[in-house]
Amino acid sequence: MSNIFLQNTMLGTLSYKRVYEFYEEPRLFSVENEVNTLFVVYWIDEDDYSDSWYIIPVSPSRLEMIERKRICIRDALTNQEQPFFYQVQIPYDRKLQPIWNNKESKQVFDLSVPVAGLFISSVVPILKNGKVGEPISYSTHEIHLEKSSKKGSNNLVLSHVSYVCDMFSDLYDRLLETAKCKDKLRPVDARPGSFIISFQANELKSFEDSLKELSRLIEQRADIIPYIIDKSIDIQSLTDLLQAVVETGTNMELSSNQTGDNVFVLTKAGAEFYLKKLSRLASLTVGGHQIPQADVLDNVYKLVEVVWSGDHLTSVTTGLQERHIYYYKHAAKVLGLLDDFGKVTTSGQQLVQSDKKTRNKIAARRFEVSHIGWAWISWSEVENLSQVDPDSALDFLVSQCHSLSRDTIERRSTTIKHWCRELKKHYTPL
Repeated sequence: MSNIFLQNTMLGTLSYKRVYEFYEEPRLFSVENEVNTLFVVYWIDEDDYSDSWYIIPVSPSRLEMIERKRICIRDALTNQEQPFFYQVQIPYDRKLQPIWNNKESKQVFDLSVPVAGLFISSVVPILKNGKVGEPISYSTHEIHLEKSSKKGSNNLVLSHVSYVCDMFSDLYDRLLETAKCKDKLRPVDARPGSFIISFQANELKSFEDSLKELSRLIEQRADIIPYIIDKSIDIQSLTDLLQAVVETGTNMELSSNQTGDNVFVLTKAGAEFYLKKLSRLASLTVGGHQIPQADVLDNVYKLVEVVWSGDHLTSVTTGLQERHIYYYKHAAKVLGLLDDFGKVTTSGQQLVQSDKKTRNKIAARRFEVSHIGWAWISWSEVENLSQVDPDSALDFLVSQCHSLSRDTIERRSTTIKHWCRELKKHYTPL
């Protein structure tokens, strides 16, 4: 396909800029002329001899709003910036000249237009050689960070920015886990203003109402714990975000680029107000991501051996089915034998270099000091792993895990019940 839509017209040569809807060929797209004047082009009809199109002048800022899906297709056509637009009939026989008609903007309703609320499908650039480029991703949200105090240096450092953003990313991961959907925060760009990072997170919109209400409760210094539990907001990841804001001395704002609204506001003062109480609660609460799903401890040890040897984790090297490798890798992380990046930790190295009896002792100690192990011990009101009743696993998770369904909790409880029963045999108190 050529990058030329129409050549040598009264508007100049109109070249494809970006395509928003395809149906065998581009049907809704933008064009620009030699002096970078922009137009939205919309297919309206066809007959035996020609296609008919609307060509609507558009400003760069409005076109960006259309591409960011903040203006629906109907409004893009009907709420025009100028009182006129063009209708052009383009013959299939390109030897014939197109027929142009000036239209008043209100005449766009002469033909049916899409219903309100329908947005473009994608933003696909057309290159100068006429080939289709990679789709463009616009940011959906922004995080704005600034120092909470005007005293001293007002400059943010990179470690502070990454710390707060990492903790918000973790909170988002937990929200996705609870909602059983998948997404990632994907940075798009950053701009000045203390520090503003734009990112794409397509599923975040579904959590905006919950975050707005949480923000309102925090601003009023209300009791947020019932709301957090009711909405299955992971207490630990929220606590980690509060801790990051306090430690870095920052204020954080999360806003939507689609609506312009503030979605979540967290000041250092607000974080400090709740941190102590939430920290105590977080130490006893268990998130779904902290509960292992791998029953056979020897297979966990084997997987750590494979990672330590430098081999890839496959069904051949681990002896596990491909779909089970993830569960056993996650179990090794729960025990602190692998770090968050899947690398063998010091404890993992000790385990690999030990005999079977010593391996079980190391695993018992690692399970005791893991978050889920220590939360179980604290909930049981005992002193160490050897005093925990394995049969209390289900009651413990029902009481302390608020992000999983009852059916999932019942399945997960069998794993920690088995771990506790096996590792108690090898536990030696300090």
